[in-house]
Amino acid sequence: MQAKQRNRRSYTTKHSQHMIDLAVDALQNKTMSSYDAEKIFGIPRRTLLDKLHNKHPKSPGCPTRLNDQEEANIIKVLLAAAEFGSPLTLLDLRIVVHRYLEGNGRLTIFDNKLPGKKWAYSFIKRHKSKLAYRVVQNIKRSRAEKSPDEMKEYFTNLQLSLKGVPSDNILNYDETNLTDDPGSQKCLFKRGVKYPERVLNSTKGAISIMFAITAGGECLPPYVVYKAEHLYTTWTLNGPKGSRYNRSKSGWFDSVLFEDWFESIILPWAKNKTGTKVLIGDNLASHINPKIVSYCEGNNIRFVFLPPNSSHLTQPLDVCYFGPLKKLWREILLNYKIKNPRQTTVHKGHFPDLLKKLVVQLNLLNATDVYRRLTKSCQTRHRRL
Repeated sequence: MQAKQRNRRSYTTKHSQHMIDLAVDALQNKTMSSYDAEKIFGIPRRTLLDKLHNKHPKSPGCPTRLNDQEEANIIKVLLAAAEFGSPLTLLDLRIVVHRYLEGNGRLTIFDNKLPGKKWAYSFIKRHKSKLAYRVVQNIKRSRAEKSPDEMKEYFTNLQLSLKGVPSDNILNYDETNLTDDPGSQKCLFKRGVKYPERVLNSTKGAISIMFAITAGGECLPPYVVYKAEHLYTTWTLNGPKGSRYNRSKSGWFDSVLFEDWFESIILPWAKNKTGTKVLIGDNLASHINPKIVSYCEGNNIRFVFLPPNSSHLTQPLDVCYFGPLKKLWREILLNYKIKNPRQTTVHKGHFPDLLKKLVVQLNLLNATDVYRRLTKSCQTRHRRL
């Protein structure tokens, strides 16, 4: 004989907080009974009585790994990245949380690993009123090419973003690297030589540097990143004034280094400026974290990200600055290798001095000529579009 199936009320805890507050207020003011409140608001009587007597104040289910304020800060990061035109993926979200916990010494929350995919999905589900996880459509390379209409739209939006912002408050930043190869040159040889060669040590090594220049011609100190496990004092001496040095395993910028660059270079500059500050740079969505967003809110800083795959057209430093910089660097590097034939690569203890020579020759304290060429170049491109 088949057992009789009981009719059970579907269990749910997702009552409107606003309706719960109204019902509890009515009970506290004794304007209605708990039975009437259950019928009018559609909330179980026992739930209302528990709320009235402050029973079970915690949210049902497993406690969250992050508190409410921390999750709110993570949401700010996600929304800011999307607003800047570089929405984060699920993996980016996990990396942002991992870096945040790493900075606070709380990696044990996730067993010293990245937060899992299940946690990320649960995070999105908890905040579905603010976040939406949408599928991105991949496009072919030919469609990714920048058309004149796209460039016109970008410069139109850029003009609106910069409206009313003084030139001294507009900052362009970009990361580049100085290689250990002085490049090839034409030399004189006996006619008929099959393999013209020159004995000169060179490697594939490179040192990363972040440069930042305002539209008014002010050059901020460079930020140098070595590829190394440790940073030694001798690697930081005799460099350009105000320059900062750091290291990473890859030799490239990551979220920790970007945050340190922002705190040590950008914030001192921004605090000496009044009004809105605008930072123009490549897509660095993976570098954004709660601290960066908080700094931007507190110091009236806005990011403007360049369109993807367009830095050769829209990145001012790429267009007018890094070309002369690389040319001068090859000359300085060649002289260094000729004077130090036994050095297989640029010694990190010598690099700050070489960088200082490069900075002096570029006249970083007065980059107005660079931006004058940039303005002329942009006007020419705009007319062609």
